[in-house]
Amino acid sequence: MSLVAVVGDGCTTTALGMAAAWSSDEPCMVAEFDPAGGCLAAWLDLPRSPGLAEAAASSASGTWSTIQSMVQRSESGVDVLVAPTRAVEAAVVVLAAGASVLPVVSALDTTVVIADGGRLRGPLSPLVTQAAMVVVAHRQHPGSAAAAALGFDRLAELTAQLAVRSIPTVVALIGSRPYAPDEVAAFVRSDTVVALADDPWAAAVLAGRAGSANRLRRSPLMRSLNELVAVVSASLRQMRPHGGRSPHDYHAMDDRS
Repeated sequence: MSLVAVVGDGCTTTALGMAAAWSSDEPCMVAEFDPAGGCLAAWLDLPRSPGLAEAAASSASGTWSTIQSMVQRSESGVDVLVAPTRAVEAAVVVLAAGASVLPVVSALDTTVVIADGGRLRGPLSPLVTQAAMVVVAHRQHPGSAAAAALGFDRLAELTAQLAVRSIPTVVALIGSRPYAPDEVAAFVRSDTVVALADDPWAAAVLAGRAGSANRLRRSPLMRSLNELVAVVSASLRQMRPHGGRSPHDYHAMDDRS
């Protein structure tokens, strides 16, 4: 099982950056499951179709080969399953994909699927409950300790929900002020807290702005994304079953309880 849900602040940049940093020895792709609408077609100058809408609508969408045929290769080399850009259409498509596409990609063990789930509001989404693990991206408020503390209260509420369901969780903490990662780790329920550099230039290049590929690879953001990928990939390797239950089996048991 290799479905990684990325949710929270800056989750699209984080998901795309993780895919760019992932080892070339292991197939990896980004899938957009954000009900507020996808961004990657515009960011990466890709056609809006085929994508998640076509995969969810296909009568054969219950097979990986059909879903894989809707994946597009970006100029940067990242494989992407794009979602509709408009919120109303995207919400309908993501809901439909939850019944047809998600069960297939959540059961894969040959390809890592990094899914952009958008900002979580309210109950946990099907994407989150079916994922092998969840990366919660959280941006600090460096100018206000009070605002930062409020943000961590909400972050702790989310990570507590994930902990109740025994879903492995990594917090990707964007920015190092006003609180350090170890301080955040002591406050939220998470397996690991990884600091991501607040690097507007590299984030803009990932989002499609022109920039040097060499400089991007050496940027603080990509270096910290490499650390995040190392943590996530190591956890996935440990979770992959060898004749026993997969993490998905335990999530399913939670859903039935």
